[in-house]
Amino acid sequence: MAAVGTAGGTGCPPTLVSPGSRHAPPCPLQPLLERAAAIERELAQGEDKPFTEVTYCHSGDAVAAGRQPLAFLRQVAAVCAYPELLGAECVPAEAKRHAGRILRQLQGGSPGAYNLEYVTGTVAEKVARYLEHRDGGVPSDPRHIVPCSGTAAAMVDVVSLVVDETAAQPTGVLVPVPGPPLHGAAVGLAGAVAVPYPLAEERGWAVAGEAVRRALRQARASCHPKMLCVVNPGDPTGHVLSRQNMEDIIRLAAEEHLLLLADEVQQERAFLPGRPFLSFKRVLWELGAPLASTVQLISFYSLSKGAGGGGYRAGFFELVNVDPSLLKCFYTWGLSVYPPILGQAMLDAAMEPNEASRPAAREALCRDLAHNAALVQEVLGRAPGIRCRPLHGGARAFPRIQLPPRALRQARALGLEPDVFFCRKLLEATGIVVAPGSVFGQAEGTHHLGLSLLPPAGTLERALPALARFHAAFLRDFS
Repeated sequence: MAAVGTAGGTGCPPTLVSPGSRHAPPCPLQPLLERAAAIERELAQGEDKPFTEVTYCHSGDAVAAGRQPLAFLRQVAAVCAYPELLGAECVPAEAKRHAGRILRQLQGGSPGAYNLEYVTGTVAEKVARYLEHRDGGVPSDPRHIVPCSGTAAAMVDVVSLVVDETAAQPTGVLVPVPGPPLHGAAVGLAGAVAVPYPLAEERGWAVAGEAVRRALRQARASCHPKMLCVVNPGDPTGHVLSRQNMEDIIRLAAEEHLLLLADEVQQERAFLPGRPFLSFKRVLWELGAPLASTVQLISFYSLSKGAGGGGYRAGFFELVNVDPSLLKCFYTWGLSVYPPILGQAMLDAAMEPNEASRPAAREALCRDLAHNAALVQEVLGRAPGIRCRPLHGGARAFPRIQLPPRALRQARALGLEPDVFFCRKLLEATGIVVAPGSVFGQAEGTHHLGLSLLPPAGTLERALPALARFHAAFLRDFS
């Protein structure tokens, strides 16, 4: 350890830090959250402000927004962590039955062991049966499923597989803009280069083939693009891809010889009946030969975006038309394997097809998301200078806001992105926290807000009109 410290032991020399870490851009949301925490302290000390509390409307974290993971999953995890609860009357019999079965499969009867055989055997088998049910009978092989500790670390592992450090050009990965910030960060940590391609806002955030090909042509001068990442349902854009768009993406991946990375972690948050979620695996299978047997696909699932919670760190990814011998790599050096076993126990229970309360919980979540999405579009749709595309799924809306030239000049004079400048002013005037669109990326000259659909409806009923009023005042003040 002494080799990475300075002489005084106070830090790590920049030359010893991974370039992927050193060049990661700062998150523009973090200063807003720090200021929001400071405002909460000021309110607690009695400081006078034009609002009485800070209202957080930025996060995709359901638990942070007040939604607890499914009780059944927490009960199973609790019994696995403390088997003495098998005799407790407060724990339902069904949860005890599941937990007892899991404990019998764990080494030493405890989640404290690494339990790799349980993860790669029992959990992978449960996931495979779940996927077959989800995809209408499309076969799933548990040997091609990697249970993991969540999407963030898994993405680094997967991208690392195609990085050739001896090549003349770095490996490129096409990532959508707007999109989850973790993709660009994961690509950099894996030693690759993120190649942004714009989503078509005017077409409901569709993936436009011509935009992807244009990004490819420009990128090939400086890197070797090998992967195309697609997010469905979209985050933060709230769209769900149509079958036709997905088929076009698959054909594009085939023509350009790209491995398709399908970030499908928001799949259980698809709330519009007229635009149901379809997995890329199912669409690929139903396209038939030769695409079904040649296009390489890796898809991701996260328990935190469904019935679980992000803090439990559980998910999986599935390899389609990818050499299964690569699985040995994940279990040799992967960051995402050897996941927390309590999270895997919850994933095991969540994959159970006969678990009666899970569909009801999902329906309740989707009903709440649909209600909040309609509320966002109703309130902001009436506000001059704000436009929100139709929402189909996911946990956020991504409304576009008009900002006057004077505000743009003042923001740049302060060294801020214009949307960050707006969000700071919004926080100070109303106590409302929203994410600047620059957190997720956006087209040059456009400005957006990342607005969570997860808070209780009552919170949004108060926050949305306040946001609309502030924006109107902002336009007047900077006109």
